[in-house]
Amino acid sequence: MMPVELTGNLFKELRGRACRLLSDEGWTQSNLGKALGVSQVMAGNYLHTLPTHYNEPIESNLQEAAVSLAEILKTGDASKWSLKIVVDNQDLVINFPIQDNREKTLIKIAEMRKRLENVIPLLSPQVRVNIAIATTDATDSSGIVAFPGRLTPVGGKARPLSSPKFGASSHLSELLLDLRKSGSNALVIINLRWDPIISELLNNLDVNSTKLIRDGDNLSINDRVSDAEALIDEGGYGFEPSLYIVGYNQNRVCNIVEDLAKSMETMS
Repeated sequence: MMPVELTGNLFKELRGRACRLLSDEGWTQSNLGKALGVSQVMAGNYLHTLPTHYNEPIESNLQEAAVSLAEILKTGDASKWSLKIVVDNQDLVINFPIQDNREKTLIKIAEMRKRLENVIPLLSPQVRVNIAIATTDATDSSGIVAFPGRLTPVGGKARPLSSPKFGASSHLSELLLDLRKSGSNALVIINLRWDPIISELLNNLDVNSTKLIRDGDNLSINDRVSDAEALIDEGGYGFEPSLYIVGYNQNRVCNIVEDLAKSMETMS
């Protein structure tokens, strides 16, 4: 098996070189991102990363591979591209790398935060909001990405203190994992403030909700969580009441949050 650091550096270099070649032909970062299957921001990172210069014949071979990748990207079918290299006298053939679960999940949470940045401040509790998304094969918190330090309302927008990281929220991770163990297919969760007004709005929006069970510091789920899209923690001594919106994909969760925010604005 090829070392992870080798594949990671190699693909980053190839993507960067291919991006620069296509950029010289007038491709935008948006076009590059779509062709590579990454976000526009990530395509920009590849594009602006300084190239590494290797000794010959590695340099020429690597540039030839980048030209080959760029030509395939023009056709819109990168799955046809593969690279043969020799490591320790063994031939290794690598197909164009489709993003793994972790990379896809990082992109999803960044897109979700961006989409909701204007509405989160309307629904933010005192403890602030966080978002967590699990990879499809997550078994513990290391497979769930969230924002360290949560999201802070700044200038009317929800801003992260730092980039999303796996294992960054033990609370949301534990709740999400418990949900999945109880039969829910949820992969996405966001915490919001809860009060009787928001509870009424949820009912008006026909969002299926259920109450979590709080016993002091412990928060557990009931047997109706598999169909619920909204989980309510009524709080307790030292614990602020909270609402959790959960779902299989971020689009549905975003729709509920946006509908709640729109209803709040209408009421005010």
